[in-house]
Amino acid sequence: MATQPQAAIATLIELAQQGEIDPWDVQVIDVIDQFLNELGLAGDTDPILREADLPQSGQTFLWASKLVLLKADTLESLTAIEAEVQDEEFYEDWEAGDVERLPLKLEKRLRRRAVAPPPKRRRVTLQEFIEQIQQIANEIEDHTPKKRLKTPRKLSNKAAIKQITQLAHDENLTELAAQLEQFFQTQMPPDPETPMVFELDDLIRQWIAYKEANEFFPQDITAKQHRHEKVGIFWALLLLSAQSKVVLSQDDFYAPVLVRPLYPGHREI
Repeated sequence: MATQPQAAIATLIELAQQGEIDPWDVQVIDVIDQFLNELGLAGDTDPILREADLPQSGQTFLWASKLVLLKADTLESLTAIEAEVQDEEFYEDWEAGDVERLPLKLEKRLRRRAVAPPPKRRRVTLQEFIEQIQQIANEIEDHTPKKRLKTPRKLSNKAAIKQITQLAHDENLTELAAQLEQFFQTQMPPDPETPMVFELDDLIRQWIAYKEANEFFPQDITAKQHRHEKVGIFWALLLLSAQSKVVLSQDDFYAPVLVRPLYPGHREI
């Protein structure tokens, strides 16, 4: 999909190929009028259409103002150069004896022109026109404000539990959570008052061995299946934590994740 600068340049080239504009002398105002006609913004236009194309028309007028500025700058630079050349020619032709040849009452010999001299023109080529459009596009892109990233809203405990439960159902992890809870029952110490804590990596290794022993899946699992199992265990632990059946903790940010099962009668709220 072509961008607006590319579309404008393509239109200019098409107009030049059709002979509607002179590539060596682009009439800026005429070209702008053609663009406005294409947008339906010139003459009597339906107000609803004008409002619908407001962003595009606003950008068009911005470009138009900058292109007119290009024309004005080129004319100004041309005028300055010609004035400098005229001054140099005047001083080159000046001789000290010329003062004596000046007629008396010179102000009476000066005549006012009936018509103002034609404005000086400097041609704007198609190549300059295209380069200016590209420069304007770069300026607009640099000044386009970036969208602020929305900070995710913190969920309440009830909403977090609901979201975790929904994710668990979506991934069919409720069954895995039930199996994991059963595994914790097999690991329960003789004295219920003795806390049992697993590191996450150790828990995963013991869990895989437990599943292999109970023929939940074949012994020769692939690395991809192992990664999937690790992710599944973590989601199942989150679900069990939301149900106050395990406690997940971490001493430091990069420290191992610790898992402590909460057995019946000793659950924390």
